[in-house]
Amino acid sequence: MKTLSEIYDLIETMNEEAHQSAYDSWAAADELMESDDEDDWETAEEMREDASSEQASYFRDSYWELDEEDQEAIKHWLKEDPDFKEEFIVWFGQEEYLDEFESN
Repeated sequence: MKTLSEIYDLIETMNEEAHQSAYDSWAAADELMESDDEDDWETAEEMREDASSEQASYFRDSYWELDEEDQEAIKHWLKEDPDFKEEFIVWFGQEEYLDEFESN
């Protein structure tokens, strides 16, 4: 089984790739945040939430593409390390995490 450090590296890479896949959404939100119109800031914040959801979706897709050994190692460390679990939940999406890993 992979070490915690190896699994952290794996999910960090997955999250970086997910962020890159959602980059255009993040960039559009950031651009709107530079507006002088406060109404645009609210819209930009909504766009950032959408970009975050899009990124989490790409992250979940990457998780499902992992081989069984890596998925099992992630599940192991989710049980063993609260910091790892917290970070994984943020990247996976809280509702989706609860549905997938804690719905027993």
